[in-house]
Amino acid sequence: MKVLVTGGGGFIGSAVSKYLLRNGLEVRVIDLVEPKTEGVEHICGSILDTNIVREAVGGCDAVIHLAAMLGVRKTEAERLGCLNINIMGTVNIIEACIKDGIKKIVLASSSEVYGEPGVDKVTEETELKPKSVYATTKIVSEEYLRAYNKRYGIDYSIVRFFNVYGIGQVAEFVLPRFVRAALDGKSPVVYGDGEQIRSFCYMNDAAQGIYLALTNEQANGNIFNIGNNCPVTMKGLAEKVIAASGKDLEVKHILMEESDRSKSREIFVRVPDISKARKVLSFSPQVSLDDGIRKLFDHGDVPYGWHESMNYTKSSYK
Repeated sequence: MKVLVTGGGGFIGSAVSKYLLRNGLEVRVIDLVEPKTEGVEHICGSILDTNIVREAVGGCDAVIHLAAMLGVRKTEAERLGCLNINIMGTVNIIEACIKDGIKKIVLASSSEVYGEPGVDKVTEETELKPKSVYATTKIVSEEYLRAYNKRYGIDYSIVRFFNVYGIGQVAEFVLPRFVRAALDGKSPVVYGDGEQIRSFCYMNDAAQGIYLALTNEQANGNIFNIGNNCPVTMKGLAEKVIAASGKDLEVKHILMEESDRSKSREIFVRVPDISKARKVLSFSPQVSLDDGIRKLFDHGDVPYGWHESMNYTKSSYK
């Protein structure tokens, strides 16, 4: 099987590409950046360029659509760009798949679509309550894919990722930012009392979820929560990072009002129920949070992100 991975040069895309290659699949990548993964075919270009997209899709059997604008600060600052890339880019991919007779699309969505779910663990049936432009674009993309399935019959699966992290992720996101701070000898910063709750999924486990959604016929027409269902508070996460660093640091607390996250935007509890993915896909996360954090420190570097330097009081719990 030959698979096109959109955004395959990125953090999750690289992990997915490597996972596919290890399992004997051919991989082609469309991305504006050169993928670091050896053994993949690269087409340089944007998913907004319909000609490039048609070229990239041609000759493939399936598409894994990861390319998107992401990051709370970036997507809120560039709302129109986010809408254009995340929605029109998705439409371009689906249209090309229909024209070229692609057998299946796997769409990467996000736990952001649930907003503040109001339940201890989020199932795929939990009401969608988007609180950001980014989350809205993911919901619209899901709906477009379902509509094209009904009209043209193309098979699809949707995976909603919950806080994926790992080597190569930029410090625009909370866990790598905590690690980056510790590497620089700075205290990880949490908002308020730090009791916001998340669960974190290592990149290889996320790649496993994508692969299973692609290759398991029972996945067709289904949505899956892909994550690790072990919750941790932000304060607890910062403490784990400090312990793994071996440095004499303390968790730093700042008021929510002093951060770039308002209380109306903040999500206080979001943990996935992954029982559907376990049952249908035999999905099984392999990397614990403690082990994943150690992997980041063993790697020894975390990219600062989309800015030349980062203000550690401006972190993101996305």
